[in-house]
Amino acid sequence: MPATTHPATTDGRLDPREMVVLHRVFRREVPLLADLVEAAAPGDRRRTAVLADHLDLVLGALGEHHEGEDDLLWPKLRERAAPGDDVVARMADQHEGVAGALAAATALSRRWRAGADRETALHLAGALRALDRHAAAHMDDEEAHLLPLMAAHITPGEWSEVGERGRRSVPKAKLLVFLGAILEDATPQERQLFLSQMPAPARLLWRTLGTRLYRRTTARVRGTGAATPRA
Repeated sequence: MPATTHPATTDGRLDPREMVVLHRVFRREVPLLADLVEAAAPGDRRRTAVLADHLDLVLGALGEHHEGEDDLLWPKLRERAAPGDDVVARMADQHEGVAGALAAATALSRRWRAGADRETALHLAGALRALDRHAAAHMDDEEAHLLPLMAAHITPGEWSEVGERGRRSVPKAKLLVFLGAILEDATPQERQLFLSQMPAPARLLWRTLGTRLYRRTTARVRGTGAATPRA
């Protein structure tokens, strides 16, 4: 869920750092959820539901993020960045691998929610680790080779369209939770980048409600101490 206004540098070009911050959510949450699913007690339907709900949020956001790039970024980059077209083609091919791993994990998550059984939990944990391998390799490549092309050939407004599409895909009740996931590992400068581009009422909502909501959510999901991104 990148910011809804235009993330630009002082010269008006796209500032692509948001992509790196967003990627950290998936780098952290997918392997963490694999461990939590594997550790869940068989037959504990309450715990299964908590984790499956969080999986819905994380896997849904990852899928929508990639679909937004497929639909809104790749065609523009193919048209405008011909010397880098091999990079764009590689990104698209990698998306297919991520999509297959994502579909497998999503199907197993639904099956596990229904049965809360040990065998499905182990298969799901394995599928999440496979997804993490595919996604991490893709994000490494994307951050190293695609972000410079985006900065040169995608406008801040066009990138914001991808972010707005992603924001609309997140259930309204989960928007503050996902914002907390973005801010959890953000540096002070990155946090300022995100919050400064949000409307003032949204920033107030985050500071008065969002931080507490995210702390409670992470405590419930992780079953340990809560993470609290600074306001």
